[in-house]
Amino acid sequence: MNLGHILFSFSGRINRAKWWLSILVTLIIAIVVVVLIEVVKSDPLSIVLNLAYTVVSLWIGLAAGAKRLHDLNRSGAWLVFFIGAPFLLTIIFLAVAGVAVGTSILGGQTPSEAEMLRIGWIGIVYILAMLGISIWSLVWFGCLRGTVGPNQYGPDPLEGKI
Repeated sequence: MNLGHILFSFSGRINRAKWWLSILVTLIIAIVVVVLIEVVKSDPLSIVLNLAYTVVSLWIGLAAGAKRLHDLNRSGAWLVFFIGAPFLLTIIFLAVAGVAVGTSILGGQTPSEAEMLRIGWIGIVYILAMLGISIWSLVWFGCLRGTVGPNQYGPDPLEGKI
C-alpha cells in the first residue's frame, strides 16, 4: 500500500502504524506551512497556505480515520460522531454560557457569582466530555489492534506480518 493510498483513499484498511504515519505527515505539512508563512510574510499567501493546509489535513484525517475504522470492522460513518460530537458540545456550551451571562450583560449588569459558578460547572462538564471523546478516539484509532483476518472492508493489513 503506497503513501498516496494511505493519505487520500477512503477504501480498505490500515493498521495503527499507518494511521500514526498519517498523523506524522500532517504534522510535517503543518511545520512546512508555518515555516513558509514566516519566510514569505504575505497575508494573502498566508491565507491561501492555511486554507490549503486545512483542506489537505482534513482530507488526510478523514481518509486515514475511515480506513482505521474499517480495520476495526466499523463503518467510516463513526467519523461523524468523532468530529460532530465535539462541535455539538461546543455549540451547546457556548449557548448555555451565553444565555447564563448574556441576560445579565444585556440588562446592563455584571454577571452574579451564581451565574459565573454555573458557567464554571458547565465548563467542567464540557471539558470532561471533550476529554472522554478524545481518549476514546485515541484508543480506537491509535491503540486498538484491528480485526484479525479479512473483514467486509478488505484483507488484514497485518496478515503474515505477525
